[in-house]
Amino acid sequence: MKTKRRGKVQNIFKRTQRRLTKGFLRQLMVFLLLFSIVMFGMFYLVIMKDQELEVRNLAKEEAARVEAYLGKTYEAKNVFPQHDLELRGSGIFFAYLISPDGALLVGNETDPQVRQKLLSALSEENLFQRKITFGSSGSEEDDDDEGHERSEIHNKSLRKDLHLMIAKEKISFAGREVGNLYVGTDISYVYQMFILLFGILIGLLTFFALIAWFFSSRMSKKAMIPISSAFERQREFVADASHELRTPLSVMLSSIDAIEMTIDHNQDPIVRKMLFNMKDEVKRMTGLVSGLLTLARSDSGKIERNDAVFDFSEMAQKAMEAMKPIAQEKQIQLQFDAPETLVGKGDEHRLKQLLYILLDNALKYTPNGGKVELALSRKQDELKIKVSDTGVGIRPEEQPFIFDRFYRADKVRSRQEGSYGLGLSIAKWIVDIHQGTIEVNSELGKGSVFIVELPFSSKR
Repeated sequence: MKTKRRGKVQNIFKRTQRRLTKGFLRQLMVFLLLFSIVMFGMFYLVIMKDQELEVRNLAKEEAARVEAYLGKTYEAKNVFPQHDLELRGSGIFFAYLISPDGALLVGNETDPQVRQKLLSALSEENLFQRKITFGSSGSEEDDDDEGHERSEIHNKSLRKDLHLMIAKEKISFAGREVGNLYVGTDISYVYQMFILLFGILIGLLTFFALIAWFFSSRMSKKAMIPISSAFERQREFVADASHELRTPLSVMLSSIDAIEMTIDHNQDPIVRKMLFNMKDEVKRMTGLVSGLLTLARSDSGKIERNDAVFDFSEMAQKAMEAMKPIAQEKQIQLQFDAPETLVGKGDEHRLKQLLYILLDNALKYTPNGGKVELALSRKQDELKIKVSDTGVGIRPEEQPFIFDRFYRADKVRSRQEGSYGLGLSIAKWIVDIHQGTIEVNSELGKGSVFIVELPFSSKR
């Protein structure tokens, strides 16, 4: 079966494209949102300033009319007939003349039912807004003799909210302060217009958000073209270079082996040491090239799984035997805990490679005199591999990155051990192509535990 590595690489590009799309979209939406806020704010200020100017002018006109009236008819009286103060200005909802001690001298309003609420809403400010809430529950019944006209006016007061813009003008006569004239206009329609405008802006923002998403998607796709092209060229280069390097490295290793067979090491220890170093470095380079070639093929999706039924316990036992010389050199105790047989189906070569990577990694980072343990268990059709060590451990902030290519938690120690940061990346890939999981639990200074869980059915 084809590996899923190709699909995972494509998923990385898709995730990157989605992030770019979100980034472009976020910038466009911030611009649109700020533009909408500024436009709505400017519109609000212009309209409200116009309403303020209008109510101020109405208040001044009404104040001039009242003072002219006082000049003709006021004879040291503080009470005026209500019919003498008329609402002549267009849009005036009420007009009240309030004495300096707070008593209503004379006034009129569009709806007499709300006089008390209007009076309680007055303030000492020269210009202010008030929101009046009232309804039919707070209104008294109309008297029968007031007829249809009063009933029609009363019906206008059944609305729930009333927004008023109120202006105050001082009234004086013959050098004496008579009181303050309050004039209020109904600006409820302005707030209704703002609500409508807000809804329109939300609709436009939604519409432009879709357009912005469309253009952001196109921009991100164009931005990904050089990135994907560069990645493809890099992948091809790594695959070609790794493939081309395998042959000369094999020739070099064979030549070194042939030289070792033809010389007397006892007579020339310097030559022996040089050959040993050359052979060791060639083996390291061969391992690096092999790892790069494996990952390059995994990216291209060309590697196929060669599944077969085999005994995993037997294979693991052989892997432990192969690791014994390295463990004995560092005086590391090897422990193996597994059932006698673990027969299942999988790619034996790749799973063997997985075991070697995990065991080699544990031995590399476990100090002399430590312990490495391999434990195998099975639950139904799932195989669990647990490799634990008493090594140096991994910092919590580095654990999410240890399966990335060329990542080395301890770079100095990794260089000394000849590690290039490819082993765990290959191990992760092997687990992925088997639809399994791999995780690490580690504590700095106490060691690490790698846990692999794989589907491992014994059915053919």
